[in-house]
Amino acid sequence: MNEFIDFVTEVFPSIHPYTKEQVKASIQQFEKSGVQRNFSMHSALPYLAQGDIFGDLIPFIKQDKNGELSVLKAKAILLSNTCDSERDDILIFAPLIPIKSLDMDEQAVKSNQIYRLLYFPDPLIEEYVVDLSLLNSFSRVMFENKLREGKFSKIMSLNDLGYYLFLCKLTVHLMRPEDTGVQKIRSA
Repeated sequence: MNEFIDFVTEVFPSIHPYTKEQVKASIQQFEKSGVQRNFSMHSALPYLAQGDIFGDLIPFIKQDKNGELSVLKAKAILLSNTCDSERDDILIFAPLIPIKSLDMDEQAVKSNQIYRLLYFPDPLIEEYVVDLSLLNSFSRVMFENKLREGKFSKIMSLNDLGYYLFLCKLTVHLMRPEDTGVQKIRSA
């Protein structure tokens, strides 16, 4: 977590150094207690909520450099906001992929230093990482029907700690400021 806090303060320099150090001290105190941090609630929420994780293999369409399509079946996390998940026609998901299937530095992945990847050090999913660059949308009605039929199942809902990590990574990946060169071109 310390590496992730440093990473976020580099991406968003407006975070005060004192605040950053307070957060780190709190996390270190928590880690010294020997208590394993969970990023999930004791039981999943009874409704669709942003950050819910589904354990069944949900299909994601991938496109290679030649335009060829393939299907990746994976666990999934709901990206749509909770209130949108109740009423919108479409739900947005990202896949959870096994960390071992990635060809990159596992420590960088696990310390959340790669923009597009979100790692939760939670016992339920610690062998997986969310790939925020591969998104799929599904009909809400179809998804709810598959849940009722038992074809999809929710394995966890995020607790506060997990949810805020989730929001931070979404923000870092999708809403971080452009570099200064691009900003200068935009303002010209």
